[in-house]
Amino acid sequence: MERTQEEGGPRTKLSKQSRIICNIAFTKYEIVKHVAGTLFKWGLSNDKLDENWDIMWTDSAVPPDKLSNMKQYQKINHFPGMYNVSRKNYLAYNLMKLKKLFPDEYDFFPRTWVVPCDMGDLKAYMQLKKNSYFIVKPEASCQGRGIFLTKRFDEIDSSEKHVVQEYIEKPFLIDGLKFDLRIYVLVTGCEPLRIFIHDQGLTRFATEEYKKPNEGNFEDMCMHLTNYAINKNNPNFIHNENSEEDDIGHKRSLQSTFDYLEENGYDVVKLKSKIDDMIIKTLCSVQPNLRHHYHSCQPDDYSNSMCFELLGFDVILDHKLNPYVLEVNHTPSFSTDSPLDWKTKEIVISEALVLMNISSKNRRIYIKKQKQELNKRALTGKIERDSKSVREEKRVKFIIRRDKWEEKHRGGYRKVYPVNDEKYEKMIKAADEIYQEWTGTKITRIKKAEEEKIPIIKKPPKIENKLPLNKIENSIPKRCPTATLRDMESPSTVSLLEIEKKNPLEVFERLSKVPIRKPTLPSSYQNIPGIVYHDDRRSHYLYGNKYCLTFHHNTPEHNLKFSEKNAESQSEAKGKVSLIKATPELLRRNSTKNTLASFLKSTSGKQLITSKALAFGHSGAKEILKKWNL
Repeated sequence: MERTQEEGGPRTKLSKQSRIICNIAFTKYEIVKHVAGTLFKWGLSNDKLDENWDIMWTDSAVPPDKLSNMKQYQKINHFPGMYNVSRKNYLAYNLMKLKKLFPDEYDFFPRTWVVPCDMGDLKAYMQLKKNSYFIVKPEASCQGRGIFLTKRFDEIDSSEKHVVQEYIEKPFLIDGLKFDLRIYVLVTGCEPLRIFIHDQGLTRFATEEYKKPNEGNFEDMCMHLTNYAINKNNPNFIHNENSEEDDIGHKRSLQSTFDYLEENGYDVVKLKSKIDDMIIKTLCSVQPNLRHHYHSCQPDDYSNSMCFELLGFDVILDHKLNPYVLEVNHTPSFSTDSPLDWKTKEIVISEALVLMNISSKNRRIYIKKQKQELNKRALTGKIERDSKSVREEKRVKFIIRRDKWEEKHRGGYRKVYPVNDEKYEKMIKAADEIYQEWTGTKITRIKKAEEEKIPIIKKPPKIENKLPLNKIENSIPKRCPTATLRDMESPSTVSLLEIEKKNPLEVFERLSKVPIRKPTLPSSYQNIPGIVYHDDRRSHYLYGNKYCLTFHHNTPEHNLKFSEKNAESQSEAKGKVSLIKATPELLRRNSTKNTLASFLKSTSGKQLITSKALAFGHSGAKEILKKWNL
């Protein structure tokens, strides 16, 4: 394993014990190596298999298993799950979901469609706005690759995955040029979110004088796109030659742009406040996802500090100086093609690492603690873990120390979150509810049960059967098969005789309070009259001529409801409504083959078979066709 004090110098024996080790094997950027090795005098490791580092800087996303295998003193520069804002399609999904709940708050991004999912809505809108242009972006590209403008729907390939946005035709211009702002945002924690915005940043200009898109210029990407990767190849591009002259050329400092606006009478304080606000709201939309990934990988970590992320927000201003988020880069370019690049990115990276308070002391404390736990385990045979109250006490003390450190060492970073503003908490809560509904996690069911004061039924103690096996089998009525509805923790049984003799609402009263994932029926249950049809959110079991057992799955309820149903009921299958004309003869236990066959040959029956929405017991549509020779 090769390590160097700086790029090429051998590490001393003392440095092995006290120096911070930075793994740079997965980064190509010289500025990162310069900051770690030259400015901070850290030891550098180029070994991809090295696991004994204090901090790792990587240019690619971090998979969950990487975080799971990290030691608690180690830090890495990405959060698992941050693709939810860095991928254009996921960013659109998350922002649009919260826009439906907070339409006045989430108005800071252009009208957006994800293709091919939203092709119908996009077509209808483009027909209304026949003279408007739309910008089409591949969902997972960068540096302007594959982007084009169009106002014709037939030019958008429905077989490819794109994000389509209404083009902002009236941008704010400086020197007659369109531009965007690169804002550097540091996220140092996910629960709670800890967000910092740096005062330093970049303004990137197009290289052709801007004109409203028309048939003659809509293909001129150097006029309509501000990406540096596209414009740097234009002969008109002016490079910055002096970092002190940061208001010249087609890449300028963020501060020079704010100075220009202020000199021309614009309210820069208000603009910065709007930018801060929309950055916080964007990250609020993905906080539940980040939290889930983090705690799934490191459930015992109370510090909320093993990951950090330096994001690049691309912001454009319209002619009224309203800011809009165009995209978020979780691996913003740290190439240094000009003195201004070097100066800006050196400050942004170095001050981010200072804020993270990386110390070799944390490694020594961790190793000492591991040895103590190993010795205790050798003596007692048990692993001692901190109680919940002790963990909470440690967490609070750590937050206090962390806040003090960040206040003294924030440099050019401004802490914008957490803040005492309830509106952001409401947004995070709404995003959490959406995430829980989408994933259908058990946590949601438990919380819902606690809110409704419904007791969570735990697994009953095991009762040994003293009867011989043959007597147990004989004691079960053959004409009354039992439907067993199981959850991971609580089994429950209800027989069909109970359904016929008793009030069904009373029979299933306790079942409706038990969180149930999915119905599971024994093989003996396949020939009884329970007709099953499914849609995206529910499974329905029809008994007799009016009773319906409904399971809600993939939703926060995950519960069971037993209710009366009319002879006619509807089921949604793949977005299509199929009407089930369920006659009493069809629904009775002794339904005949002829009645069943006639129904399946009917229009409604064929629709259900085609959509694979009908099944008897565990038999699917294909099995039904084969069984009844249809």
